[in-house]
Amino acid sequence: MRSPVAPALLGLILGFCIANAAVLLDLLQTEFPACDDPETERMADFAVNHINAKNNHGYKFDINSIKMVKVLPRRPFGKVAFLELNLLETKCHVSNPLPVENCTIRPPTEHAVEGDCDVKLLIVDEGYKVLSSHCHSSEDSVEDVRRLCPDCPILSRLDDSKLKETANSGLAKFNAENVDGIHYQLLELSRGFSTHLPLGTHVEFAIAATNCSRQQAQDPAEHCHVVTDEHARNGFCKASVIHLPPVPVVDGEPKPPAEEVTLDCTLYDHQAGGSHFLEHYMHHLGKNIPSPGTGRRVLDLIHSHNDTHASHESHSAEVPAVVAAKPVVKRAVDLTVPISGIPPPVCPGRIRHFKI
Repeated sequence: MRSPVAPALLGLILGFCIANAAVLLDLLQTEFPACDDPETERMADFAVNHINAKNNHGYKFDINSIKMVKVLPRRPFGKVAFLELNLLETKCHVSNPLPVENCTIRPPTEHAVEGDCDVKLLIVDEGYKVLSSHCHSSEDSVEDVRRLCPDCPILSRLDDSKLKETANSGLAKFNAENVDGIHYQLLELSRGFSTHLPLGTHVEFAIAATNCSRQQAQDPAEHCHVVTDEHARNGFCKASVIHLPPVPVVDGEPKPPAEEVTLDCTLYDHQAGGSHFLEHYMHHLGKNIPSPGTGRRVLDLIHSHNDTHASHESHSAEVPAVVAAKPVVKRAVDLTVPISGIPPPVCPGRIRHFKI
């Protein structure tokens, strides 16, 4: 009598072979475009625009280099691209409607910040869709900044009380002088540092208009909150408080040390994209000023986004789709498959700005 084990074993072997044949076929169809190919750069630009649109804190980031890209077939249609990106912080806050390609990269002498992102991108006939993205960022080391520029200031911790005091002084000056008479509120403290010559503190922070006038904000009974409707307006400020040395008077008694507050603010109206940022910001955080985090010098680009194909399509209007994707040139198979005569992928790509 024939044992039932043999057919079952044969079925397992056939199933194993079929499954591994599909895996091998995918490996053989894996494409490794060059990191500096125009099509790879188009995918990377789309991914960075998505990351910046989803980020509600700190500054916009731009591409410094493309570290890796590979493209796999996707059943029943399309392809999936995996990208590793190295990003650099710009001087544009995320509330700034200026396109990232028009933003200035923050130089190393300003204690530069870099980010690293892994992005999974769906390539379909009509363009690209981001399926997932995972990012984090960190500032350059103090040693590297000192090596490059011994006298350049080092970023202070965001929970430093001097930074908050300087931001409040700058905001008070803005609220007292702004011509529209609207009371503005501090949204977040983004960067700051102290100097010794002259002795002072310098900060950058985001603000937003509230539902209160300047006069109403003086009344403790008023409950002022940020507005996100058609009257929404937000902005970004740089403030400095310089501590002036005491000046002796005629009788020889010195005056108490004086302070000089300087301020530079830019406002963005909702037509330019301000309300879009505020709606996202308030949706995630409510009406509370976010804690900057103990011991941190920068607001981390903590970005973790996962979406199914269907759910991402329902939100795809947040990040405009690019024009139809061009075919990605097939360069090589996965290097884990030992096939001789295949050139390795041309990655990582060029450094566009600087290495930190």
